[in-house]
Amino acid sequence: MPDCQEGVTMSYRLRADESVETGIQRIVIEQIDRARRELQDEDRVAAIHHFRQRCKKIRAALRLVRPALGKHFARENERFRDLGRSVAGARDSQMLVETFDHLLEQGDGGSDRRRFAPIRNVLVARRTAALESSDNEDRIARLDKAMMEARAEVPEWSLRREGFAAVRGGLDRTYYRAGRSMHVARKKARASDYHEWRKRVKYHRYHCDLLRNIWKAPMKARGQELHRLSDLLGEEHDLAVLEEVVRNPANDLARYKYQPALLELISQRRAALQQAVMPLGQCLFDEQSEALGDRLALYWQAWQTMWATGQ
Repeated sequence: MPDCQEGVTMSYRLRADESVETGIQRIVIEQIDRARRELQDEDRVAAIHHFRQRCKKIRAALRLVRPALGKHFARENERFRDLGRSVAGARDSQMLVETFDHLLEQGDGGSDRRRFAPIRNVLVARRTAALESSDNEDRIARLDKAMMEARAEVPEWSLRREGFAAVRGGLDRTYYRAGRSMHVARKKARASDYHEWRKRVKYHRYHCDLLRNIWKAPMKARGQELHRLSDLLGEEHDLAVLEEVVRNPANDLARYKYQPALLELISQRRAALQQAVMPLGQCLFDEQSEALGDRLALYWQAWQTMWATGQ
Protein backbone atom coordinates (compact mmCIF):
# COMPACT_ATOMS: atom_id res chain seq x y z
CA MET A 1 0.00 0.00 0.00
CA PRO A 2 1.13 3.59 -0.52
CA ASP A 3 3.27 5.02 2.23
CA CYS A 4 1.73 8.27 3.44
CA GLN A 5 4.32 8.99 6.11
CA GLU A 6 5.90 12.22 4.95
CA GLY A 7 8.92 12.46 7.25
CA VAL A 8 11.80 14.43 5.80
CA THR A 9 11.38 14.67 2.03
CA MET A 10 13.27 16.44 -0.67
CA SER A 11 11.77 19.78 -1.63
CA TYR A 12 10.98 18.79 -5.22
CA ARG A 13 7.93 16.82 -4.10
CA LEU A 14 4.24 17.55 -3.75
CA ARG A 15 3.08 16.97 -0.17
CA ALA A 16 -0.16 15.60 1.22
CA ASP A 17 -0.54 18.50 3.66
CA GLU A 18 -0.81 21.18 0.96
CA SER A 19 -2.91 21.87 -2.12
CA VAL A 20 -1.37 21.29 -5.53
CA GLU A 21 -1.45 25.05 -6.13
CA THR A 22 0.45 25.75 -2.91
CA GLY A 23 2.87 22.92 -3.60
CA ILE A 24 3.75 24.06 -7.11
CA GLN A 25 4.26 27.62 -5.89
CA ARG A 26 6.52 26.39 -3.05
CA ILE A 27 8.53 24.14 -5.36
CA VAL A 28 9.10 26.83 -7.99
CA ILE A 29 10.11 29.43 -5.40
CA GLU A 30 12.58 26.97 -3.86
CA GLN A 31 14.09 26.26 -7.27
CA ILE A 32 14.42 29.99 -8.00
CA ASP A 33 16.08 30.64 -4.65
CA ARG A 34 18.55 27.81 -5.21
CA ALA A 35 19.31 29.03 -8.72
CA ARG A 36 20.10 32.50 -7.39
CA ARG A 37 22.44 31.09 -4.75
CA GLU A 38 24.18 28.83 -7.26
CA LEU A 39 24.81 31.74 -9.60
CA GLN A 40 27.29 33.00 -7.01
CA ASP A 41 29.35 29.79 -7.16
CA GLU A 42 33.00 30.56 -7.97
CA ASP A 43 33.06 27.47 -10.17
CA ARG A 44 31.44 29.07 -13.21
CA VAL A 45 30.96 25.76 -15.03
CA ALA A 46 29.05 24.33 -12.06
CA ALA A 47 27.08 27.56 -11.58
CA ILE A 48 25.88 27.58 -15.19
CA HIS A 49 25.06 23.87 -15.15
CA HIS A 50 23.00 24.18 -11.95
CA PHE A 51 21.23 27.30 -13.17
CA ARG A 52 20.09 25.53 -16.33
CA GLN A 53 18.96 22.49 -14.32
CA ARG A 54 16.82 24.70 -12.09
CA CYS A 55 15.17 26.26 -15.12
CA LYS A 56 14.40 22.81 -16.53
CA LYS A 57 12.92 21.59 -13.25
CA ILE A 58 10.75 24.70 -13.02
CA ARG A 59 9.50 24.13 -16.57
CA ALA A 60 8.71 20.50 -15.71
CA ALA A 61 6.66 21.64 -12.71
CA LEU A 62 4.79 24.06 -14.97
CA ARG A 63 4.09 21.27 -17.47
CA LEU A 64 2.68 19.02 -14.77
CA VAL A 65 -0.11 21.53 -14.10
CA ARG A 66 -0.27 22.97 -17.62
CA PRO A 67 -4.03 22.67 -18.29
CA ALA A 68 -4.92 23.83 -14.78
CA LEU A 69 -2.49 26.76 -14.90
CA GLY A 70 -4.15 28.27 -17.94
CA LYS A 71 -2.83 31.56 -19.33
CA HIS A 72 0.18 31.66 -17.00
CA PHE A 73 1.77 28.59 -18.56
CA ALA A 74 2.89 29.99 -21.91
CA ARG A 75 4.40 33.13 -20.43
CA GLU A 76 6.23 31.41 -17.58
CA ASN A 77 7.44 28.50 -19.71
CA GLU A 78 8.87 30.95 -22.23
CA ARG A 79 10.50 33.00 -19.46
CA PHE A 80 12.40 30.07 -17.93
CA ARG A 81 13.18 28.57 -21.34
CA ASP A 82 14.84 31.80 -22.43
CA LEU A 83 16.75 32.15 -19.16
CA GLY A 84 18.16 28.64 -19.58
CA ARG A 85 19.07 29.26 -23.20
CA SER A 86 20.87 32.47 -22.33
CA VAL A 87 23.70 30.47 -20.71
CA ALA A 88 23.50 27.43 -23.01
CA GLY A 89 26.63 28.27 -25.01
CA ALA A 90 28.98 28.07 -22.04
CA ARG A 91 27.46 24.84 -20.78
CA ASP A 92 27.48 23.23 -24.23
CA SER A 93 31.18 24.01 -24.69
CA GLN A 94 31.94 22.33 -21.37
CA MET A 95 29.80 19.36 -22.37
CA LEU A 96 31.89 18.83 -25.51
CA VAL A 97 35.09 18.46 -23.50
CA GLU A 98 33.42 16.11 -21.01
CA THR A 99 31.93 14.02 -23.82
CA PHE A 100 35.29 13.80 -25.60
CA ASP A 101 37.03 12.65 -22.40
CA HIS A 102 34.34 10.11 -21.58
CA LEU A 103 34.49 8.66 -25.07
CA LEU A 104 38.25 8.12 -24.89
CA GLU A 105 37.98 6.54 -21.44
CA GLN A 106 36.06 3.74 -23.13
CA GLY A 107 38.82 3.25 -25.72
CA ASP A 108 42.38 1.99 -25.34
CA GLY A 109 43.44 4.61 -22.82
CA GLY A 110 46.56 6.73 -23.04
CA SER A 111 47.39 6.11 -26.68
CA ASP A 112 44.02 7.50 -27.77
CA ARG A 113 44.49 10.58 -25.62
CA ARG A 114 47.87 11.32 -27.20
CA ARG A 115 46.56 10.86 -30.73
CA PHE A 116 43.57 13.08 -30.20
CA ALA A 117 45.19 15.72 -28.01
CA PRO A 118 45.21 18.40 -30.76
CA ILE A 119 41.47 18.00 -31.25
CA ARG A 120 40.86 18.21 -27.50
CA ASN A 121 42.93 21.40 -27.38
CA VAL A 122 40.54 22.97 -29.90
CA LEU A 123 37.54 21.98 -27.77
CA VAL A 124 39.16 23.37 -24.63
CA ALA A 125 39.87 26.66 -26.40
CA ARG A 126 36.20 26.88 -27.43
CA ARG A 127 35.17 26.24 -23.82
CA THR A 128 37.47 28.95 -22.50
CA ALA A 129 36.13 31.49 -24.97
CA ALA A 130 32.51 30.63 -24.18
CA LEU A 131 33.05 30.83 -20.42
CA GLU A 132 34.84 34.15 -20.69
CA SER A 133 31.98 35.61 -22.73
CA SER A 134 29.41 34.54 -20.13
CA ASP A 135 31.42 35.08 -16.95
CA ASN A 136 30.93 38.71 -16.00
CA GLU A 137 29.23 40.45 -13.11
CA ASP A 138 26.72 42.31 -15.28
CA ARG A 139 25.48 39.08 -16.85
CA ILE A 140 25.12 37.36 -13.48
CA ALA A 141 23.33 40.41 -12.09
CA ARG A 142 20.86 40.37 -14.98
CA LEU A 143 20.10 36.70 -14.44
CA ASP A 144 19.64 37.27 -10.73
CA LYS A 145 17.31 40.19 -11.35
CA ALA A 146 15.27 38.18 -13.83
CA MET A 147 14.90 35.40 -11.27
CA MET A 148 13.79 37.86 -8.59
CA GLU A 149 11.17 39.27 -10.94
CA ALA A 150 9.93 35.77 -11.75
CA ARG A 151 9.76 34.87 -8.05
CA ALA A 152 7.59 37.87 -7.26
CA GLU A 153 4.94 36.66 -9.70
CA VAL A 154 4.71 33.04 -8.53
CA PRO A 155 2.20 33.75 -5.70
CA GLU A 156 -0.16 35.12 -8.35
CA TRP A 157 -0.43 31.76 -10.09
CA SER A 158 -3.74 30.01 -9.57
CA LEU A 159 -4.93 26.58 -10.68
CA ARG A 160 -8.41 25.98 -12.05
CA ARG A 161 -8.48 22.40 -10.73
CA GLU A 162 -7.70 20.68 -7.45
CA GLY A 163 -6.21 17.37 -6.36
CA PHE A 164 -5.13 14.84 -8.95
CA ALA A 165 -7.26 16.61 -11.55
CA ALA A 166 -4.77 19.48 -11.38
CA VAL A 167 -1.89 17.25 -12.51
CA ARG A 168 -3.64 14.61 -14.62
CA GLY A 169 -3.70 16.59 -17.85
CA GLY A 170 -0.03 17.56 -17.72
CA LEU A 171 1.04 14.07 -16.66
CA ASP A 172 -0.89 12.39 -19.49
CA ARG A 173 0.28 14.86 -22.13
CA THR A 174 3.96 14.61 -21.22
CA TYR A 175 3.91 10.81 -20.98
CA TYR A 176 2.09 10.47 -24.30
CA ARG A 177 4.53 12.79 -26.07
CA ALA A 178 7.49 10.86 -24.65
CA GLY A 179 6.08 7.60 -25.99
CA ARG A 180 5.35 9.13 -29.37
CA SER A 181 8.90 10.55 -29.54
CA MET A 182 10.28 7.11 -28.75
CA HIS A 183 8.46 5.56 -31.70
CA VAL A 184 9.66 8.34 -34.02
CA ALA A 185 13.26 7.84 -32.87
CA ARG A 186 13.01 4.09 -33.38
CA LYS A 187 11.62 4.55 -36.89
CA LYS A 188 13.77 7.40 -38.21
CA ALA A 189 16.89 7.17 -35.99
CA ARG A 190 17.87 10.81 -36.52
CA ALA A 191 19.91 12.70 -33.93
CA SER A 192 17.13 15.29 -33.64
CA ASP A 193 14.59 12.55 -32.89
CA TYR A 194 16.66 11.05 -30.08
CA HIS A 195 17.17 14.54 -28.68
CA GLU A 196 13.43 15.23 -28.74
CA TRP A 197 12.76 11.93 -27.00
CA ARG A 198 15.31 12.76 -24.32
CA LYS A 199 13.60 16.07 -23.55
CA ARG A 200 10.24 14.32 -23.11
CA VAL A 201 11.80 11.58 -20.95
CA LYS A 202 13.31 14.20 -18.64
CA TYR A 203 9.99 15.97 -18.22
CA HIS A 204 8.28 12.70 -17.33
CA ARG A 205 11.12 11.84 -14.97
CA TYR A 206 10.68 15.16 -13.16
CA HIS A 207 6.95 14.53 -12.97
CA CYS A 208 7.64 11.23 -11.24
CA ASP A 209 9.91 13.09 -8.82
CA LEU A 210 7.17 15.62 -8.11
CA LEU A 211 4.70 12.78 -7.49
CA ARG A 212 7.16 10.58 -5.56
CA ASN A 213 5.21 10.78 -2.30
CA ILE A 214 2.00 9.23 -3.64
CA TRP A 215 3.70 5.81 -3.37
CA LYS A 216 7.37 6.17 -2.71
CA ALA A 217 8.82 2.77 -3.60
CA PRO A 218 7.36 2.27 -7.09
CA MET A 219 7.60 5.95 -8.01
CA LYS A 220 11.25 6.02 -6.91
CA ALA A 221 11.99 2.88 -8.94
CA ARG A 222 10.33 4.36 -12.02
CA GLY A 223 12.23 7.61 -11.52
CA GLN A 224 15.54 5.77 -11.32
CA GLU A 225 14.91 3.92 -14.57
CA LEU A 226 13.86 7.16 -16.25
CA HIS A 227 17.08 8.74 -14.99
CA ARG A 228 19.07 5.87 -16.49
CA LEU A 229 17.28 6.23 -19.82
CA SER A 230 17.75 10.00 -19.76
CA ASP A 231 21.48 9.59 -19.14
CA LEU A 232 21.86 7.18 -22.06
CA LEU A 233 19.92 9.48 -24.37
CA GLY A 234 21.91 12.42 -23.05
CA GLU A 235 25.17 10.71 -23.94
CA GLU A 236 23.81 9.92 -27.41
CA HIS A 237 22.88 13.55 -27.93
CA ASP A 238 26.20 14.87 -26.64
CA LEU A 239 28.06 12.56 -29.01
CA ALA A 240 25.88 13.75 -31.89
CA VAL A 241 26.81 17.35 -31.07
CA LEU A 242 30.48 16.42 -30.79
CA GLU A 243 30.32 14.67 -34.15
CA GLU A 244 28.77 17.75 -35.73
CA VAL A 245 31.52 19.97 -34.33
CA VAL A 246 34.28 17.60 -35.46
CA ARG A 247 32.81 17.38 -38.97
CA ASN A 248 32.13 21.11 -39.33
CA PRO A 249 34.60 22.56 -41.88
CA ALA A 250 34.53 25.88 -40.06
CA ASN A 251 36.35 24.28 -37.13
CA ASP A 252 39.12 23.02 -39.42
CA LEU A 253 39.52 19.73 -37.52
CA ALA A 254 39.87 17.69 -40.72
CA ARG A 255 43.51 18.74 -40.86
CA TYR A 256 44.27 16.45 -37.92
CA LYS A 257 45.37 12.95 -38.90
CA TYR A 258 43.12 11.16 -36.44
CA GLN A 259 39.89 13.03 -37.12
CA PRO A 260 38.41 10.05 -39.09
CA ALA A 261 39.35 7.68 -36.26
CA LEU A 262 37.58 9.91 -33.74
CA LEU A 263 34.47 10.02 -35.92
CA GLU A 264 34.50 6.24 -36.08
CA LEU A 265 34.67 5.99 -32.28
CA ILE A 266 31.73 8.38 -32.01
CA SER A 267 29.71 6.41 -34.56
CA GLN A 268 30.31 3.10 -32.80
CA ARG A 269 29.33 4.46 -29.40
CA ARG A 270 26.20 6.15 -30.73
CA ALA A 271 25.10 2.91 -32.38
CA ALA A 272 25.55 1.03 -29.11
CA LEU A 273 23.55 3.63 -27.20
CA GLN A 274 20.73 3.65 -29.74
CA GLN A 275 20.49 -0.10 -29.39
CA ALA A 276 20.49 0.06 -25.59
CA VAL A 277 17.78 2.68 -25.10
CA MET A 278 14.94 0.99 -26.97
CA PRO A 279 14.26 -2.00 -24.66
CA LEU A 280 14.34 0.29 -21.63
CA GLY A 281 12.16 2.83 -23.38
CA GLN A 282 9.58 0.18 -24.26
CA CYS A 283 9.37 -0.92 -20.64
CA LEU A 284 8.72 2.66 -19.56
CA PHE A 285 6.52 4.00 -22.36
CA ASP A 286 4.58 1.17 -24.02
CA GLU A 287 1.77 1.47 -21.45
CA GLN A 288 -1.16 3.56 -22.66
CA SER A 289 -1.17 7.07 -21.16
CA GLU A 290 -4.73 6.62 -19.91
CA ALA A 291 -3.79 3.41 -18.08
CA LEU A 292 -0.78 5.06 -16.43
CA GLY A 293 -2.88 8.05 -15.40
CA ASP A 294 -5.62 5.84 -13.94
CA ARG A 295 -3.09 3.85 -11.94
CA LEU A 296 -1.44 6.96 -10.50
CA ALA A 297 -4.89 8.39 -9.73
CA LEU A 298 -5.49 5.36 -7.50
CA TYR A 299 -2.13 5.90 -5.80
CA TRP A 300 -3.08 9.52 -5.22
CA GLN A 301 -6.47 8.65 -3.74
CA ALA A 302 -4.98 6.09 -1.35
CA TRP A 303 -2.22 8.52 -0.35
CA GLN A 304 -4.70 11.27 0.44
CA THR A 305 -7.03 8.91 2.35
CA MET A 306 -4.24 7.48 4.48
CA TRP A 307 -2.85 10.94 5.25
CA ALA A 308 -6.32 12.25 6.22
CA THR A 309 -6.94 9.30 8.55
CA GLY A 310 -3.43 9.38 10.02
CA GLN A 311 -2.62 5.81 9.02
